[in-house]
Amino acid sequence: MFIDINTYVGHWPFRNLEYNTLSGLDTLAREYDITHMVVANINGLFYKDANAANLELLKELEEYDGKTKFIPMAIVNPAYPGWERDAREMIARGFCGFELAPLYHGYSLAPEMLFDEYSPVHRAGKVMELASELGVPVRVCASFENFRGRSDLDTPKNISANDYVALISKYEDVPLLATGFSMFAAGKLGELAKSRKNIFFDTTTTALFDSNLCRRAVGNVPEECICFGSLSPFNYMETNLLRIELSGLDAEKIKQNGKKAFKNL
Repeated sequence: MFIDINTYVGHWPFRNLEYNTLSGLDTLAREYDITHMVVANINGLFYKDANAANLELLKELEEYDGKTKFIPMAIVNPAYPGWERDAREMIARGFCGFELAPLYHGYSLAPEMLFDEYSPVHRAGKVMELASELGVPVRVCASFENFRGRSDLDTPKNISANDYVALISKYEDVPLLATGFSMFAAGKLGELAKSRKNIFFDTTTTALFDSNLCRRAVGNVPEECICFGSLSPFNYMETNLLRIELSGLDAEKIKQNGKKAFKNL
């Protein structure tokens, strides 16, 4: 098994994307011997009703006839009425977990921050409670593009490590895929990963082009919690494979670590 925990289909309003369909991702996966991809439909970041994007992905999965095994994540907007009913339905129809997009849906991950810059109401905890009940993981992508090259119309911020810590400190039994997240800023998050072993990081935003630099970056995160994640189709696949190669870590283990977040893989 070689699992990529960070891929997407759909359209990005700020630039054109290639390989942004299941067949396109399958082409990439087969070229690099990837067997499984964790995927969500990024259209759900921008639809008022995020579940419409999940239904689009479901239709695409039904029509897909490629080789790569896709592990679908349902994008959930807990600020939208009826989200819980839709979220339960998506799991019943074969989705394997939830994805939160707080920067695009207008809320905070931090339970103790009742009045913050995102929203006066904390909502992410309700999704985590449902994930705990259903026994599924949650993925939260801190950023989709480097802030230095973002459109002025895109969100100017990434999700902070403090927000991650606030969320997962309260919901210890829910596996979290913390993707698009720089391990240089891991801090307490890395310490939580050491004790819990159900917080998983990819290497998409960590500048691992030197083995010593890499060791400093990932030193506070357990090797079993570091996964391969390409952030396809936003990033080049080769870049993330190079990061693993230069990390000095066990590349074969990293390629399989993501399966620990999912049952029956």
